[in-house]
Amino acid sequence: MGKFRSDGPVIGVDLGGTNMAIGVVDEKGRVMGRCKRKTKAMEGRDRVLARLVEGVERACEEAKVPMKSIAGVGVGAPSAVDWDKGVVIHAGNLGWKRLPLREILEKKLDLPVVVDNDVNVAAFGESRVGAGKGKGDLLAVWVGTGIGGGFILDGKLYRGQLHTAGEIGHVVMFPGAGPGHRKLEEHCSRTAMVRSMLMLLGHYPDSMLREFLKGQDEGEPSIGSGVIAECLQKGDPLVTSVVNASADLLGLAIANFLTVLSLPTVILGGGVTEALGKPWVHRVRESVEQHVFPSSLQKCEIRASELGDDAGLLGAAMLARETLGSR
Repeated sequence: MGKFRSDGPVIGVDLGGTNMAIGVVDEKGRVMGRCKRKTKAMEGRDRVLARLVEGVERACEEAKVPMKSIAGVGVGAPSAVDWDKGVVIHAGNLGWKRLPLREILEKKLDLPVVVDNDVNVAAFGESRVGAGKGKGDLLAVWVGTGIGGGFILDGKLYRGQLHTAGEIGHVVMFPGAGPGHRKLEEHCSRTAMVRSMLMLLGHYPDSMLREFLKGQDEGEPSIGSGVIAECLQKGDPLVTSVVNASADLLGLAIANFLTVLSLPTVILGGGVTEALGKPWVHRVRESVEQHVFPSSLQKCEIRASELGDDAGLLGAAMLARETLGSR
């Protein structure tokens, strides 16, 4: 395996269940070249990893940077990660369990590799060059297909002794509810909001969603964040009701974390936050202010991600640079 070179660019990889985004990042945090690929997890681990390696090569070609000049690689994976060993503990949407991803990629790329949770690296990116720059301690909450979180404490990622800190989507909000209705992400993720909208659609005969659903497979209808945003903007009562209830509950959960940890900043990101924008962030903020203790924490800054889709890519690259450079 090659050694880390502090003067070289680094590779950042945001590995998701649907897409992977790969970029060559210079010392100032600028993306020099990039490549995006479908993950296609159903094809199996080896094909996914081959696609990742090919994506790294393509990103280097676009950046006009030879692989031998790359200093190292950072990967954000959709799973709790054993940080010390670089092992993906359980990535359900990839079908991976106890996968030694760092070891595998170091052999394939002949480069030093760092692996961490996808929201952890997004939080790290925001703390270095995004909405959390200069803000100190923070909680990052990413709302999309599911919900993930990440903590920056004392300027560093906080992973916890068992490597799972920040998994706020799995916090139980309704212990008496049935399976699939207990956890935060089972109510506040895009998946959960869509499920609620479809369940209630019969009570809203004039909902705009009916137009979007025409011609779709009744068994697997698709409603993306963009559709939800359009319906919300036009005042659709069904969508407005579900989105507001989701934002209120998410704000309550965030308030509980702030009450316990007394953090000055919260960064909201992910596909739902990007699509729904300022009204969504404002609604979450109102709920936080209503429920947080003490009242002085009502001054906590709640901000949308500034890095957007690049948060994971940039965060993974910067984490690799800082981590590998200190070894």
